[in-house]
Amino acid sequence: MKKTVAGLAIAGAMLAGGYATAAFAADGATTAETDKPLSWIFNGKEIGHRGFIPDSETILERAKEFGIETKGKDAQELIKEIRAAETKKEAKELGIKTDGKETAELMEEVLLAKVKEEAEALGIKTSGKDVQALREEIPLTKLTEQAKELGVSAEGKDAETLLEEIQAASLNKQANDLGISTEGKDLQTLSQEIFTASVKKQAEKLGIAIEGRDIREVAREVASETVKKEAKELGITIDGKYLQQIAQEVKEKKIANLANELGISTKDKTAADLITEIEDKDSDKLQDVLEEGSQGVGVGMKGGHVTGFNGPGKGRGGKFHEGGMGQKGFMDGQNEAEQTSAGTL
Repeated sequence: MKKTVAGLAIAGAMLAGGYATAAFAADGATTAETDKPLSWIFNGKEIGHRGFIPDSETILERAKEFGIETKGKDAQELIKEIRAAETKKEAKELGIKTDGKETAELMEEVLLAKVKEEAEALGIKTSGKDVQALREEIPLTKLTEQAKELGVSAEGKDAETLLEEIQAASLNKQANDLGISTEGKDLQTLSQEIFTASVKKQAEKLGIAIEGRDIREVAREVASETVKKEAKELGITIDGKYLQQIAQEVKEKKIANLANELGISTKDKTAADLITEIEDKDSDKLQDVLEEGSQGVGVGMKGGHVTGFNGPGKGRGGKFHEGGMGQKGFMDGQNEAEQTSAGTL
């Protein structure tokens, strides 16, 4: 079973979504190695380096959970105390001694423990290695696994070369599945053709007219209709909500449903909490839920070439799949008023 860094990585990357709008460090804490603000997961969303700023109600609720006195304290002060409390709690759960340690130091130890856990799950030896060394080794190991699945030889190849070959093999496979000829086509051309074919296929399923329309416009409509359709199936109301908000609720509902399916209690737990527990129990099913196409049409591959509903490009995605959409594509699909509003959250 594949494992990843749950609380510190997946939750922020997948759940923060388009709400990650501003660079923000709760108390200016920095890592010893990079001197950059530390990122931190707060109530299912990422704060800090390129994270979001939570609303006051959420901050007060979280402070209350930890028994933190809120009177006379502004958001900055409370976030600092909440972060310290959450970090200490997670450190204790991981068996890390907390006495006499600053929050930044504990965060780094927690991160190292999480990264080591991921590395060990991949069969990587962790003794004597720091976070940086493991972060370099983990992607190559994952790429090697993906290469094997696609019949690509990984022997003697660095990560960059291997990634390029995996991208090519993935695109060729997707093209073949869609009946697209690959002969003499570069990856960009192939990616565009896959994108177009995928959009048309989904549009036909949804009864959306495509004749005479720009494929990107069709893709945005497909994305919108897909999200609304799934929301209806999951019993989520869409009245007065932006598309991005609906998509977020759909994703969180699917995570909660998966938790119930696996016998995990959802009471008083955030989506981030559930992700952490699901990760330990069945990471493959979690990955499927996080990557499935609840937000539109596209194709993507982890760390590589991605085709979102605004066309092909570089970005982050899951394993090569049809029906996914990255953050950039999602924001591009909003109308101007929605983008302005989202930027203030």
